[in-house]
Amino acid sequence: QLGTADFKILLATFRGLPASSQRGAKPCATMPELPEVEAQRSTIEAATLGRRIATLIAVEQGGGPRDGQFDDKVIAEEVTPDVLAITLQDRWVLGVRRRGKQLWLELGESKGGACCACLLIHMGMTGAVIVQGVAAPVYKSFAVDETAWPPRFTKLELLMADAAGVSAPCVRLAFTDPRRFGRVLLRGADPFSRPPLSALAADPVTDPPSAEAFASVLRRVRAPIKAALLDQGRVVCGVGNWVADEVLYQAGVLPAAPCESLSEEQLAAIHAQVLAVCTAACGRLERGCDFPVGWLFHHRWQARKPGPHPPPDHP
Repeated sequence: QLGTADFKILLATFRGLPASSQRGAKPCATMPELPEVEAQRSTIEAATLGRRIATLIAVEQGGGPRDGQFDDKVIAEEVTPDVLAITLQDRWVLGVRRRGKQLWLELGESKGGACCACLLIHMGMTGAVIVQGVAAPVYKSFAVDETAWPPRFTKLELLMADAAGVSAPCVRLAFTDPRRFGRVLLRGADPFSRPPLSALAADPVTDPPSAEAFASVLRRVRAPIKAALLDQGRVVCGVGNWVADEVLYQAGVLPAAPCESLSEEQLAAIHAQVLAVCTAACGRLERGCDFPVGWLFHHRWQARKPGPHPPPDHP
């Protein structure tokens, strides 16, 4: 169990995240990690699965400074508007998948047919998929005017036909990204044939590594354990700053501890908490629930007030 001094060391690793000074306010991450992307995947699946892309708009909308322009930084790898339209227009959404922080739509030429192309979406720092009529993701660090459509900084808008293939009424969704660190990519039927998916380690929720495999990788690593967890290609993918800190707090391991110095018991505890924290966070975000009271997560967004901050109750 970590004491107050160790808790302060954990707090010192934080990077100026926004505070929430209102008692009872629901804290939220400002960058999407695995749980936030899984919540996005679930929302997109509910809006698109079994529907056809009837129309797409690939120029910026919503009143931003690039309105009317095709954003070739976000819609990347030299994909042109014509190529995007040829790949997506009239394709059916067969599945919505996720690995780590990457998600993608599997597309087919017919409903129930084979996958022929994939639309990959990475949220970056401020990206999100907004579905018209559905609340914006909780990690958004800027306000979304839900009375106006399309949202500001929309890079790509999809209008989905209903399940019968009729063009109206449509479900509308938009990928927004004010800071332009997100990416929209096209892939063939096997998105794992090349990066970014081919470069990812195991997913702790959908494809968790065994405790033995997890430990065998980390025993040979000299880097600090937090750095190893943040490396998306090393042992697991999808872990970012808040998840890594939560995992290590619950496991009772300091973030700066070198991997090669960890005991077998510590490695087993970290492995168990990676799986437990990610799985619990995904389930609670999907249900709109707060995270457990004893989680360090809540203290990351406390107001920075003078004086001591007691650690949360530790399990």
